[in-house]
Amino acid sequence: MSRWLLPLALVLAVLAAACAEAPVEPAFGSGEGFVPYVVDPLNDAGRHPSVTVVDGRPVVAYFSFEEEVEEGSFPQTRPIGSPSIPGVMLATVRDGVWTRGAIAIEDQIANVQVAFNPAFEASVGKLTADSVTGLQLVADADGGLHAAWGSGDGVFYATGSTDPASTTQWTVEKVTSTPGIGPSLALDGGTPWIAYSTSTSTIASVEIATPGAGGWTIDEVDSAPGCDGCRTALAVNGDGDVVVAYADGPNVSAAVGGSQGWTTTTVERGDTGFGLSAVATADGGVVLAYQTGSQVHAATGDGRGAWRTSTIADLGEGAEEPGATGVAVDEGGELVAAWYDAAVDGVAAALSSDGQSFTPIDLGLTDGATDPAVATTPDGASRFIAWYDSGPQDLVLGEYGQVDGLAIGIPSPTPTAPGGAAAPPPTQECTPVQDGTVTVVAEGIAFTEGSCIEAPVGEPFTIVFDNRDAGVQHNVQVFGGPEVSGSPEFSGDLITGPEQIEYEIPALDEGEYAYNCLVHPDMVGRIVVGGGATGGTGATGATGATGATGGGGGGGGAVTTTVVAQNIAFDTSTITLAADTEQVITLDNRDAGVQHNIAIYTDASMTEELFNGELITGPTTVDYTIPPLPAGEYYFVCIVHPNMNGTVVVQ
Repeated sequence: MSRWLLPLALVLAVLAAACAEAPVEPAFGSGEGFVPYVVDPLNDAGRHPSVTVVDGRPVVAYFSFEEEVEEGSFPQTRPIGSPSIPGVMLATVRDGVWTRGAIAIEDQIANVQVAFNPAFEASVGKLTADSVTGLQLVADADGGLHAAWGSGDGVFYATGSTDPASTTQWTVEKVTSTPGIGPSLALDGGTPWIAYSTSTSTIASVEIATPGAGGWTIDEVDSAPGCDGCRTALAVNGDGDVVVAYADGPNVSAAVGGSQGWTTTTVERGDTGFGLSAVATADGGVVLAYQTGSQVHAATGDGRGAWRTSTIADLGEGAEEPGATGVAVDEGGELVAAWYDAAVDGVAAALSSDGQSFTPIDLGLTDGATDPAVATTPDGASRFIAWYDSGPQDLVLGEYGQVDGLAIGIPSPTPTAPGGAAAPPPTQECTPVQDGTVTVVAEGIAFTEGSCIEAPVGEPFTIVFDNRDAGVQHNVQVFGGPEVSGSPEFSGDLITGPEQIEYEIPALDEGEYAYNCLVHPDMVGRIVVGGGATGGTGATGATGATGATGGGGGGGGAVTTTVVAQNIAFDTSTITLAADTEQVITLDNRDAGVQHNIAIYTDASMTEELFNGELITGPTTVDYTIPPLPAGEYYFVCIVHPNMNGTVVVQ
């Protein structure tokens, strides 16, 4: 991260967020400037990013894949609650904390609630970094999200919500089975239009699709020479006309029209039209951004008349491989453009108030940054530039604006990451409500006190909620039964730690009720009303194991040892067994609705399996009969949660 040329305070903040991947105290700067955030540091995250703005907050869509690792190494473990990969991902920020979820993943993950309630689309499981051809995210006037992406399986369209806890699932439709190159998306009064090129061959068809009575209606806009890096760009002008821009041989062209046919104009002739992007302006025009062989250009028009072109920037010497551009405009007409400069292998950006003269934005060093995407708030107070950082394979988003009070680089918590803040051991017994009050503590992205509450029947009570995670949002929301499902019966206000709040919980009937945190849905607890209980369900987190499990010895019958799984952690990091003796391990899974097991391998490489117990969904127990093992040290793990592991000592 040393490449950020930021004031020291900013550098330290970004380092804390990107490298520790744990909740940190926000750092603050001052004045107008550019501040980068590491949005997603997990695996290979951030290819083909697209950013939009909803309620003043950036929302980013991107692809994630398993990273390439050296032989003998293992891919990075994904935290509990993370979407599966490959996936079409989604992230947004509130009060400096990033929530990462998904638009679409291959299939449902057992007992895991992924943020944003993604669609399950089988084709997503076949996505690779080489097969995807582009992604665009657009917000409608009501804040709903629309996305389009292309791959070797075709072109897809999806709609969904920005709410991480949405109960409405994203939906995905297949637009065409033809692989679409450089897909783009625009909304015409809420109606989606998707453009793409159909081939990398000598002649390609530029097509555009929109929903019709019997599915998607697809029109050919033009036939043009194809290219591997060609992109399309879409915008809707002030007359409601759809304008699609595309590379046309050595030129860049634009077509305007719809059901009555398409009229084509030449935007600029010459070695141009690479990395196209487009945006509609408040006065009804359209602005295109694209690269030539040696420059980045902007073109302004409405799709029907002549286009006015200008130079945004000169590319560095040796920029022989044109890259992507991004462009956005605020309500006052100020443009922000970003582009990839192959000569320096990085991203650059500039501002313009008239579309003709551009002032560079100092982004610091962005070596390795590619695929820029741009968005702006309507008032222009904040401009957002997202890119893929090809070195660490991370998604990065930078905000340009007034830095005063701007929280810097706080990614959503990833409890299993090395260096993550560990929660203290959770309470093992249910905490009774006394004098109408009970305390629940959130620390280390876990409920560490009050993870199980005993409450009286038919009497309201108060939860004193103590959020000890600095700079991190938590709350308590109570559901109508023992599972975290459906709409909550009670949802407390979010607070950013360290802070306390009192929640007034209404009277509950006899039974068991689940509760969790809206921002971190894998933080789970329970409320037992009208009955005794032991143990509590808890939260995800890199909880430290406490205590040691005793091992049996001696021959004859089987000897039993017990291991407790609670709060996505085993209560011990060491299991001791007698050598050459069949023994029983009892797994006590106290995590409600969560699967655990115990598997034993010769070592942490997990190449030779010695035992693999059946998965059980808590709260429940199971007895595993372990075959006789020779003396030595072995590795045990939960196959669902690889961060739950330890050593088996056989002696």
